[in-house]
Amino acid sequence: MLEKRLTRGWQCFLLARSSDLPADVIEPWAREAGPGPEDREGLWPRYPRSPHEQLFGEDLGLAQGATRAAWLAYEHQDAERNLRLLAVARGVRDLRTLDGGYDDHGRSLSLPRPVWLGLLAHAEDLDLEPFEAPDAGRWRGNGSGIPLGVLADVQVYTTNANPRIQGKGHSPFCPHARERGVVAGDDLLTVADLLDDDGYDWCSKCRGYAIRRLTDTQLSHYRAAHRLHDIAQELDPERGGHDRLDTQTITRQLRELADWRPAGEDHWDTGGARRWRRIVHELQAKAEAAGRGTP
Repeated sequence: MLEKRLTRGWQCFLLARSSDLPADVIEPWAREAGPGPEDREGLWPRYPRSPHEQLFGEDLGLAQGATRAAWLAYEHQDAERNLRLLAVARGVRDLRTLDGGYDDHGRSLSLPRPVWLGLLAHAEDLDLEPFEAPDAGRWRGNGSGIPLGVLADVQVYTTNANPRIQGKGHSPFCPHARERGVVAGDDLLTVADLLDDDGYDWCSKCRGYAIRRLTDTQLSHYRAAHRLHDIAQELDPERGGHDRLDTQTITRQLRELADWRPAGEDHWDTGGARRWRRIVHELQAKAEAAGRGTP
């Protein structure tokens, strides 16, 4: 009915509460999250550090966000409510608009903390090294200059992005920010901004910001970039002898990455794609030279 009205030029606003969502929107999330772990440490599983493993980077994704929002609320029987709030809040363009202020009794009207954890990931879980420009002057941690692609516009929230203003930038989860989630006065950046400017003054405890959780497309790009960067590090002669390299495995991995593209991304066949293929071809040449035992 709404679709027919819209085709006739009808304009409207639809106002709905999280409780108005159909149950079948929430039930798949609840089933996927499953019952919360019995021990508190199980709420924060350790994910693999190798980018070649399947669950690498999972702690940055939307799926893990829904799981966190559910698990952290099971003990209070609020899991379904939190998942409903999360489903609505995910569609908000700017999370700062979710700041509800305080009621007459001084109680925060913001989203519950588990819902914020479903929307945002901690800065310490994000590794941007693969996307940094190569720097021959650094003895470790050189970037590979991999294009950010779909990660460029990922939102970054901080209490202060301007180093000229007194006070460091803190994550919405930092104790220095009272762990209050995102509020209207916070600053909004992007991942591209983080790479373009290294003059920010971040808190050493929380790294200064939190990022909006990655979609499946963004997470696939993040994983592929880390795989490519890991291979580049293996092939770097300053990091070890080539005699220990498994060049057959590396060559197979590079063939897979040469044909890779972000799922659902329509703008990949631009400069970013060309730069990606150039990096892959350069690494393939290095792998072939290492396999022959030539410098």
